[in-house]
Amino acid sequence: MVSRAGVWLCVCVGLGGLLLAEDAQAATSGQIHARLVITASCEVSKGTASAPVSPDGGLALLDFGTHGPTWENRLDAGVSDGEKAPLAVSCNPSVVSSFTVTIDGGTHGDGTTRRLSNGRQTIPYRLSADPLGLNAYSIGQQRNFVVTKGTQVPIPVFGSVVANTRALPAGIYTDTLTVTLDW
Repeated sequence: MVSRAGVWLCVCVGLGGLLLAEDAQAATSGQIHARLVITASCEVSKGTASAPVSPDGGLALLDFGTHGPTWENRLDAGVSDGEKAPLAVSCNPSVVSSFTVTIDGGTHGDGTTRRLSNGRQTIPYRLSADPLGLNAYSIGQQRNFVVTKGTQVPIPVFGSVVANTRALPAGIYTDTLTVTLDW
């Protein structure tokens, strides 16, 4: 009988558990794994509050404005995106302590001079790292920049077109420069 009572108790306890199942509460726990991968790289951005410039479609503008067929003073411009935000570079400081920027001669340059073109006529222009034009970006010259931890490094690019007293044909004069960032 003792063994029978033991079986009976097990069944009663089991039934009691089943009867209470509707009112019972349970808890369980698990884990979520969070992850962020930061690549050892540099990226060009349009100032501190903007999204990065895409490596395959970044757009920056060196706009000399609209003028008549002649102009008496040098025309100056600074590189910006369409909203006048300066270009900057952010690098992972644990991997990179410096980087270089190289600017080619443009699609209309001749290897020694950068040129704007309307398809028939060209106008020479210069690039520099300062607004006065004292620190020139020669074609293909590497310019070194130091990465400061946690900050964006501005990339100053200014352009100038010399005064022109000879009337030039009307049109839109353009050039496309390739800027290479190496680290």
